[in-house]
Amino acid sequence: MVVHKQTLEDRVKKARGNNDLTSALISEFKPFIASVAQKRVGRYLHYGEDEELSVGLMAFKEAVDSFRPGKGKFLSFVRMVISMRLIDYYRKCDREASSTIGDDEEDAELAWDRKSIEQYQADGDIEDLKAEVVGYSAALSKWGISLDELVRVSPRREELKKLYQDIAGRIAGNKGLLDSLMETGRLPIKEIGKEIEIHRKKLERGRIYIIAMVLAIRSGLSYLDMCRGEG
Repeated sequence: MVVHKQTLEDRVKKARGNNDLTSALISEFKPFIASVAQKRVGRYLHYGEDEELSVGLMAFKEAVDSFRPGKGKFLSFVRMVISMRLIDYYRKCDREASSTIGDDEEDAELAWDRKSIEQYQADGDIEDLKAEVVGYSAALSKWGISLDELVRVSPRREELKKLYQDIAGRIAGNKGLLDSLMETGRLPIKEIGKEIEIHRKKLERGRIYIIAMVLAIRSGLSYLDMCRGEG
């Protein structure tokens, strides 16, 4: 039986057009929405009191409806959409307070907004990566593996690295192999040998790297791409 861990991006795709699933996602990520909005406006906000949070909630739903898998991380996309909608909200408030804005002033404001959004998205990507690395490091530590050790034992030969990654993918996608690894803390070498022709000692030498890749695959981490040299 093949096991597939559902990522946030998978959940968003499934929620698109489904009000119940979208509402569940919004409810789950209300603290995240508040955090993004508060960082954008520079002050603490309260649900039910501050209109900025209503804007954030609507922006989150918009992000769910418009997000396309393969275009990056969903949370980074949400940050950008919330930021854009808050900018729109404040511009609308400013225009209602003062109906005339000079063309030069408006062009300068729009240029600043675009730059602000680009920087905000870049900052969000960095924060996502930092969070992934911290979470991955914690997962590895439960197996007695450090990031430094992982770097040290990573295969230098590309062919061997791809072989170990293929093995990790087979383990992560096979319930029997995965359960064996998780329950015993040991690579199911005998079972792997039935699927892939590989010397036992070579498997044992790649133990740490293979386990690290299994953990990354199960967590759906983009950090895995870094380990592959794709990031």
